[in-house]
Amino acid sequence: MLWGGRFERGPHPEMVAFTRSVDVDLRLLPYDIAATKAHARVLVAAGLLEDSDLPALDAALDDISSAWGSGTLEPAPEDEDVHSLVERLLTERLGDLGRRIHAGRSRNDLVATDLRLWCRDAAAEMVDALTELVGFLCDFAEGQLETVMPGFTHLQRAQPVSMGFHIVAHACALVRDIDRFKAAFASSDVSPLGAGALAGNTLGLDPTVAATELNFGATFVNATDAVADRDFAADLLYACATTMTHLSRVAEEVVLWTSSEFGFARIADDWSTGSSMMPQKRNPDVAELIRGRAPGVVADLGALLGILKGLPLAYDRDLQEDKEVVFHGFDTTIGCVRATRGLLGALRFDKDALTEAARGGGGWATDLAERLVTRGVPFREAHETIGGIVASLERSAVSIADADLAGADPRLKPDDAVDVADPRTLVARRASHGGPAPSEVERQIRTLRSAIARLPRTD
Repeated sequence: MLWGGRFERGPHPEMVAFTRSVDVDLRLLPYDIAATKAHARVLVAAGLLEDSDLPALDAALDDISSAWGSGTLEPAPEDEDVHSLVERLLTERLGDLGRRIHAGRSRNDLVATDLRLWCRDAAAEMVDALTELVGFLCDFAEGQLETVMPGFTHLQRAQPVSMGFHIVAHACALVRDIDRFKAAFASSDVSPLGAGALAGNTLGLDPTVAATELNFGATFVNATDAVADRDFAADLLYACATTMTHLSRVAEEVVLWTSSEFGFARIADDWSTGSSMMPQKRNPDVAELIRGRAPGVVADLGALLGILKGLPLAYDRDLQEDKEVVFHGFDTTIGCVRATRGLLGALRFDKDALTEAARGGGGWATDLAERLVTRGVPFREAHETIGGIVASLERSAVSIADADLAGADPRLKPDDAVDVADPRTLVARRASHGGPAPSEVERQIRTLRSAIARLPRTD
């Protein structure tokens, strides 16, 4: 035990069980070992350890790491957390040298260091995973530039677009998510080691030594803030929650598109599931699970902010609870990013069904109204005129291709009906900036590819 000197009796077993966190924070062991190695260099620089002590320390720490990596490391009942476990093992192996390693260091600044290192790596891993997904979506979109489909507002057919255009919209959101994880990496990239419990130390330790050893980009400014700050973890979870929100929107569309009611796409057998009772079923379970797991990550962010919101400075034991929600949020999100890549790769689109759907719902109406605008008609008047034509065609069950538009309004021409009846023509004409015309979607894809190619490395 690391703290029992001032107590006459040891802790109650039930309290030990209640406060023990090693099962959760054992995941931080590689970072605790890295931080311990760095702190040993700090002690050497301060004259509190000898250079000759480092090989033994490093070897013992490497042995602990190897045991953890091989799955043979088992915490003892007295190990409260990963930090006490590492210190116990060092002391068992090295005696007094192991006991000396904690000089000038608290579990407060150590756990903040470990978690920052973990969050930094997690953010970098997520940037890589999302970059791969965005690259896949760009490839996907390039193959669907000519595949027309209805664009929707309020889940009602609105205007014809292309599947490539629609997919690029999702990719744009994910590029913003990459930026959020880059920001989370940067906010994690500050070393708290050397802050001690909350007020530094009297041993002349130089915190920049540890920051350099751990490749941190900066060192803490204020010791109390260093041990109390978990903004970096909240930044990571915010990025996870936003990403899951975006992935859930993709998943919802897959559920809709693959339903018999929409009939736009089919999921390959190896990414579909069946029913234990109904032989005909083909279920989009992966999409539903992504959608279902999104609220849990949003809740993780809320839980972390709830933990933090009422804490007085500096460290409080409440912060023990931060790791479980951060780990869960990251694990869920990285799994869903990878599952989304597999799911979308397994979609097979029915292009005829998509084209037919794009023909319906009056998706030509806005284009026809804009045609009147080019002939000098005020837009509100054009809107009212075309709205009346839409209603008339609906009542008579006549398609736009067969409509007598010139008879309905002399400002319209006989060939206008044929001209707007083909959704592919309508899509091709919408070449305005950000529009669905194939040439414009190709430009958008180049912009996205350029954005992810310019991403600085995070390792």
